[in-house]
Amino acid sequence: MMLSASQVEKLFASKIIVFGVGGVGGAVAEMLVRSGIQHLSVVDFDDVDITNINRQLVANVNNVGKLKVEEFKSKMETISPSAQIKIFSEKLTQENIEMFRLKDYDYIVDCIDDVKAKKSLIKFATSNNIPILCAMGAGNRYKEIPQFEVVDISKTSYDKIAKLLRKFCNEEGIKNLNVCYTKQESIKTDCKTIASVIYYPMSMACAICAKVLNDLLKE
Repeated sequence: MMLSASQVEKLFASKIIVFGVGGVGGAVAEMLVRSGIQHLSVVDFDDVDITNINRQLVANVNNVGKLKVEEFKSKMETISPSAQIKIFSEKLTQENIEMFRLKDYDYIVDCIDDVKAKKSLIKFATSNNIPILCAMGAGNRYKEIPQFEVVDISKTSYDKIAKLLRKFCNEEGIKNLNVCYTKQESIKTDCKTIASVIYYPMSMACAICAKVLNDLLKE
């Protein structure tokens, strides 16, 4: 009811790849499918773990130990049977980046935790003029109402991942990089594992999905 015929055609024809289908990426990918995306690839090397259940939409007590991407594909086929879901049970590295054929995609969504892998993906995308949106940190936060925004990496603050990527972009001469982040400070804990509560990664996923779809639907 809100989109023109050409916008609907653009939505159905667009090809998107999401790296990481955890708390943020899994929610982004599912929202894209529910929004009508018909060509979606997802990349994740991990299995579903019992600790994923508190925040990852793909996880439940019946699929612990199974491959995330296979579980995601099965779930999405019950939501949109016509969607073409391609899965990669791989860990992105600088050495294997060519296998994903990124030049075939209209948009890359980066929801990887590994900073080294993020750098490889960012460098490839910017070098080949492929639109990319990168997720920053959503963990170790529970206070307040989540507030995420999409900005250029140069405008970020209060985020450790963004700090590392700002330096990387300066060194590589990358002038523009869209990222989704929050100014809300993380909580310091004694645990090495990053803690998470569902409404922070879910809120970030909403912002990312909105940005991707609005970029695709521009006329």
